Amino acid sequence: MIANLKQSIGQYRSFMDYRYQAYKTELTQLLLQLKNFSLLFLVVLGSAMLGMILLFFLGLGKIIDSSDAPQYGAQMAWFYLLLQSVMLGAMKSAIKNSQQRLFQRTIVKPNWLKLMDIKLLLLSNGWLLASLVIALDLTMSQWLRVPHFLLFMLLQFGLGVLCLYKPTALIYGLSFTLVLVLLPIDITPLVYHCGFIVLFVLSIFLPAISLNDRLSVNSLLTFWLSFFLQHSWILVWRVALLLCVFMAVTTLLNERNDLAAIFSVVAVAFIVLITSSLQFDCGKLRDKYALFFQLNNQQRLFFISQFIPSCLFFFISLLSYLMFVANIQWLLLSLSVAWCTLQLYIAQKKPAHYALAWMITTGVLLALIT
Repeated sequence: MIANLKQSIGQYRSFMDYRYQAYKTELTQLLLQLKNFSLLFLVVLGSAMLGMILLFFLGLGKIIDSSDAPQYGAQMAWFYLLLQSVMLGAMKSAIKNSQQRLFQRTIVKPNWLKLMDIKLLLLSNGWLLASLVIALDLTMSQWLRVPHFLLFMLLQFGLGVLCLYKPTALIYGLSFTLVLVLLPIDITPLVYHCGFIVLFVLSIFLPAISLNDRLSVNSLLTFWLSFFLQHSWILVWRVALLLCVFMAVTTLLNERNDLAAIFSVVAVAFIVLITSSLQFDCGKLRDKYALFFQLNNQQRLFFISQFIPSCLFFFISLLSYLMFVANIQWLLLSLSVAWCTLQLYIAQKKPAHYALAWMITTGVLLALIT
């Protein structure tokens, strides 16, 4: 019996080493794919990295100490849960080692697979680890005043599990809880977080709906809709980044409203960057299907249509900023439209100069403002 136990432990350790190596390999490949785009952020934001980390923990502080503004604290909690879900969604394949999943099922017990998934999930969830760091610093008297923060951490862990095994329920839950935090009601932070838990639990039992299976591709409109339904990730991570920008600007405006002009330029710069970069994905699709549309005498229309998703994304993002964050001066608003047009042109004609053009334009606008 002891010999069998030692053998099982040895097999589990070997499997654990294998999964960890596979995890590191897939993460390395993911970082290589993001290298070109993330290098731009590294150059621009490298000097501000400490400030971004401070903003991150400041947001957690708003979630903990939200008794005076429970709705704002709940909105911040929802925002953190969304960003965590996006990050874990990007890492999901590495966490589960999806490429070799079927092979693993033939060599180990199902419980071992799930146990390793949870271990790698905890290792990957930097949002939960940050919350744990703060939680360890709280005293018992402080915990009694902020019991909702414990529920928030349970949500962080639970949503990580949903991301791995029930992504549809995660989407439903985030949609329902967004409605909850936007309702003009006056409830306590504890009730907000209890409502989060109830809505996410109910979401588990809702059936999945596939819109792509019901969509008939018979025009350019349905062609692009089908593409974005099948490749929703290219929109999801951009929307998440925009939300980061919006929340960061909101927080900074509350602290330093006298710097509103500078914050507006920075916000517009990132709106232009994130939305116009969608042209790289649309341009690749155009190159892939150009011959097909040429044979159907729709080459010109297809060429024009590739710019429409980026333009719509830009105007929706800009309108959202104006409605929910802050106003922008008309001059800057007009310049932003011309700027986005310029970035789209460069992305199409001179993609190697895309990042340089964006940085120069941002620097010139900031110099004029200050």
